[in-house]
Amino acid sequence: MKFVIMDIAEALAHGIRIIPTMRQSVDGTKVVLHEEMVRPFDDGSITKYEFDSGEFRELMDSPEWRQDGETPRPSIAYRRMLAVQQLRQEATAEINTLELTDGEALSVMELYPAWDGFIGSSLDEGMKVTYAGRLWRVRQAIDTVLENQPPSLDTAALYEVIEEQHAGTQEDPVPYQPPMEIFEGKYYSQDGVTYRCTRSSGQALTHNLGELVGTYVETV
Repeated sequence: MKFVIMDIAEALAHGIRIIPTMRQSVDGTKVVLHEEMVRPFDDGSITKYEFDSGEFRELMDSPEWRQDGETPRPSIAYRRMLAVQQLRQEATAEINTLELTDGEALSVMELYPAWDGFIGSSLDEGMKVTYAGRLWRVRQAIDTVLENQPPSLDTAALYEVIEEQHAGTQEDPVPYQPPMEIFEGKYYSQDGVTYRCTRSSGQALTHNLGELVGTYVETV
């Protein structure tokens, strides 16, 4: 019979239910599991111990595992929250590698990294970040993100806001919120007025649609 030692947060993240009869470390952050419990996700990197091996007995007799006193353990609820926190961190780290539609991205906007976290580092074209309660797409690679150049109208060449998806028809026009790129044949609305795009902008626009009549749009 073999056992493995795993962080409780990681075990919970993999759907393993931690029950009081399982051997846990003194600080309540690790648990001893039968190897069968980790087999579905074990890639071979998890260390396994024979239950009667000297190494395993030595570990269980160490101060980290020996239950000599009434050391308080974190509650199950707290450990579950740790697992949720870990999953959110992993999702945020990976989300920009996933091919999500704009609608899907908006529905999980809280998982996208904040723009502020990239100040002093770089952003790749196509990445999505959050700023001022909105989701933004990076329009071109940025070698060094500057603190005084956040996503806004002034940086429309670098970022464009992502809005809720609409059909872009006269019945369901896209709410126009600069900076935004517009596309020929699509309908847009701003300040109660509906416009039809007559020429694709090819870039994010910073002007109000009323100022672009005759250039990019016409009123409907």
